[in-house]
Amino acid sequence: MKKKARSDKFYRKTFLFFRPLFCLVAKMKLGVKAKQPKKFDEPILIYSNHTTDLDFLAVSAHIKNHFYLVCSRHILAMGLTGWLIEKLFHPVAVFKGSVKGGEMLDLLRRIKRGNNVLVFCEGRLSHNGRTQPIGIAAAQLAKAAKCRLVTFRTDGGFFKQPRWQKGMNPGKLFDSGIVNEYSKEELAALSDAELLEKIEKDLYTDAYEEQKKRMQKLKFPHGVGEILNYYSLCPACHDESLVCKDGFTLACKNCGYEMRWNEYGFFESEKPIVKTTAEWEALEQKAYSSRFSEGKFLADDGVSLFATDEAFQKTPLGTGTLASSAEGLSFGERSFPFSEMEGLEVLAGGASLVFSSKGEHFLLTTDGGNLAKYLYLYEWGKKQSTKES
Repeated sequence: MKKKARSDKFYRKTFLFFRPLFCLVAKMKLGVKAKQPKKFDEPILIYSNHTTDLDFLAVSAHIKNHFYLVCSRHILAMGLTGWLIEKLFHPVAVFKGSVKGGEMLDLLRRIKRGNNVLVFCEGRLSHNGRTQPIGIAAAQLAKAAKCRLVTFRTDGGFFKQPRWQKGMNPGKLFDSGIVNEYSKEELAALSDAELLEKIEKDLYTDAYEEQKKRMQKLKFPHGVGEILNYYSLCPACHDESLVCKDGFTLACKNCGYEMRWNEYGFFESEKPIVKTTAEWEALEQKAYSSRFSEGKFLADDGVSLFATDEAFQKTPLGTGTLASSAEGLSFGERSFPFSEMEGLEVLAGGASLVFSSKGEHFLLTTDGGNLAKYLYLYEWGKKQSTKES
């Protein structure tokens, strides 16, 4: 016999019971303590940028209301933690980078029933310190919800938990709080493009630009060696021969170039080429795009492919070589054209990729390798397809 689903009332009570704990952890881990948290007397849709895995705690410290969280399905597959999140808070679970109509209908129904929902519009943590691109679907969803939209932003979380790092660093957020509120009437009067522009402005942050003003000393107890799971080209010679020395110095075995991550989160070198991860990313994107245009594509050995289901349970499909071309990815006899792929995304750490193709969902993993570079190819491939069409 199918178990009866729990009611919104149950999840509201559970959330409000745990909220004091959320606020305490937000203060201890993020340095967030709202002087006058706000309570809304109407359903709201909350849009926030995404800088750490604990961002929802910052939101709960500033907003008293219960809210449902939209989260990736892989979070709910994280053992006991995922099970507790599912059972106690019933989030709207989506496949990263591939949100289906049914999931959005679920979200809209919850709002229609008088609930609040929190959405991290970027869908991922930042790897370069800047708010990641937000799609037009965010504006369309906000208008379809026909409720008040509240925008919320955290600043400085990148230095606590950059996407390429698995752990979390000590220290406080630079800032956090509600940015703007838009009534449903205001939303209806805006075009999708106009609303998206406002959302992007409200949520945008650049951790490095903020740090230039603050020059606040930061702590990185894990070092920065894991950054090589995300960025791999030497800024000087563009060879993939970088290694990490002493936890903070990146050295190229090909040309000898070295740069060091300092206590303020910037790169320093005798011959500076890049000072921030955003600058390094721009350099890599240009270098890889040039290679792709010359027909030089990516390939990695020792990659494992898994199929994933609705509960993000993994079924192994083999280990071998991940190859690529201008048209897409290939793994053994399987091919994944970019034209049929959705939401190629990197999981925290940079050594795992998730994507959807023809309604199926997949996970690629490697030990000690860099799969994040395939994002450059994915974006390049999509641009080529747009040019040709």
